[in-house]
Amino acid sequence: MARTIIIDCDPGIDDAVALSMALGAKELDVVGITTVGGNVGVDRTTRNALRLTALAGRRIPVARGADQALVVPPHRAESIHGSDGLGGVNLGEGTYGEEPQRAYEFIRDAAKRLNGTLELVAIGPLTNLAITLRAYSEIIPLIRGIHIMGGSAGLGNASPAAEFNILADPHAAQMVFHAGIPITMCGLDVTNRATLSASELEALKKVGGRVISPITAMLDHYLSMYRSLGHQELALHDPLVIARLIDPSLVRLELCNVEVETQGEFTMGKTVVDLHHISGRPINAEVGVDLDREGVIQLMETLLRSYDR
Repeated sequence: MARTIIIDCDPGIDDAVALSMALGAKELDVVGITTVGGNVGVDRTTRNALRLTALAGRRIPVARGADQALVVPPHRAESIHGSDGLGGVNLGEGTYGEEPQRAYEFIRDAAKRLNGTLELVAIGPLTNLAITLRAYSEIIPLIRGIHIMGGSAGLGNASPAAEFNILADPHAAQMVFHAGIPITMCGLDVTNRATLSASELEALKKVGGRVISPITAMLDHYLSMYRSLGHQELALHDPLVIARLIDPSLVRLELCNVEVETQGEFTMGKTVVDLHHISGRPINAEVGVDLDREGVIQLMETLLRSYDR
C-alpha cells in the first residue's frame, strides 16, 4: 500500500529532484504540496512547485505557506539555487493554479480526512509545520509521522554549527521536534554522503527525457555552485528523504534525543543530537547515521527514467 504524504518544501534544485522522484513513485501517494520561504521566497517556491507538478504531468494541490520565519530574519540560498530557485532552467508556467487554502489549513483538513494515515515530508524550513501544529493541535494524533531533511549531528553548512533548513527557522524546528509526533531526521551526516559525481550526472544527461533533461540542467547549475565551494560532487539532500520513504533499508537510523539551539550566539540553529544518550532526555527522533549511496542513486535514476516509459 502506498504511503500517503504531503510534501512541505521550498523548491530549490534538490527539492525539484525530490518532488520529481516522489511524483514518479508508485509507493507514494502525494496528496498535496505545501510551500515555504527558504531557498528563495515563497512566491517563487510556490511557482516552482506548480511548474514541477506540470513537468511531472500530475495535478497535485499546491498550497502556499509562510514566507517568514517565526522569529529570526529570512535566510535564503539564492547563491546556490539561483534567483529563481531552479538554476535559471525555464520550465514554463504551471498548468493549474495554487489552492485557495493556506498551507496550514490544507494540512489540517488532510489530516482530518485521512484519519491517521497522513505523513508529512518536510524538506524545507519547518515554519509551516510549527504553525499548523500550534494552531490545530487536535490533528497531532492524526499524523502518522514527520520525515525531515534538516539538521546535523556534526557540522553545519549554513553556519559552522547549523544546517540551512533548521537555521532558517530554529524556533519552528524546536517546536516540531517536541510536538509528540514520530520523527525521522535525515541530516547532513547522511545527506552529505548521498552524492552524485560529475560522471554520473553526465551519464544521466545522455539518457535525456521529458523530466531528466530539465532536472539535469538544474543539477549542472548545482554542481557548478558546489565546485565554486571546492567540492567535486553534489549532495542530494532532499532526494535522500524521498528515497528512504520508498526503501527504508537505504538509511540506517538511530533513536536519539534532538534539541534545537534557539539562543546561542555561535550555535543558533544547531541540532544537538544525543547519539550516545548522555543527556537523559527522552528520545524524540530517529536520526540517519549511515546510507547506501549506490542504492540511493540507482533509485533516483529509476524514478526519473520512469516518466518516459
